Amino acid sequence: MTLSLAFDRLLQSDQPLDGLDALIWNTLLGGAESSQHPWNLGAFSTTDLQRGAIPQPKCRTVVLRHADPRRHAVDFYTDVRSDKVRQLNAAGSPAPVCWLFYDPASKIQLRLDGAAVVIDGDQADEVWRQTTPDSRASYLSIRPPGERVNASQPPSTADRFVTREESERGRENFRIVRTTVRHADWLYLRRQGHVRSAIDYDASGGIDAHWVVP
Repeated sequence: MTLSLAFDRLLQSDQPLDGLDALIWNTLLGGAESSQHPWNLGAFSTTDLQRGAIPQPKCRTVVLRHADPRRHAVDFYTDVRSDKVRQLNAAGSPAPVCWLFYDPASKIQLRLDGAAVVIDGDQADEVWRQTTPDSRASYLSIRPPGERVNASQPPSTADRFVTREESERGRENFRIVRTTVRHADWLYLRRQGHVRSAIDYDASGGIDAHWVVP
């Protein structure tokens, strides 16, 4: 079922707001489970608070790896040496962040505001054990992500293609970034009239769904 069909059915119900939260999280689960889902890739935004400089927003595309409707949390994986981890640590733990998903086919946008933490230890160990050698390649680079390379050709990635046993060295660089969602903003750019709604989540598990002027 397409996103537009799912949300059209919701809007045809007597109390659409009652089903909004469940539908949003069902679609996020779909994004985490399938690379073909329009929300498998999302934009993740942080703030760069480098000392002595004006704070700068930073945004990048990440893969949605896990969604937890009960805890209102979404995860992606990253290299601990990346700029995004430095930015999250500098902003505090948890750090304020924003996710953005958009499906051009359905013209539906979902924005998630929340607080993110960088996870290591047993939780990261468990996830790492489930990864394949191919997916581990991202964490095997000798040089840290984002480092400048002064060469006429892109840097080689030959050092990343190794056996599963050899790939274990990538674990030290592997982290989970988990965002606890505090606010969701949903926008549907329908031809017959745009529709927008929002959900506020409080720390005790309460939900406040309401309409918003698009």
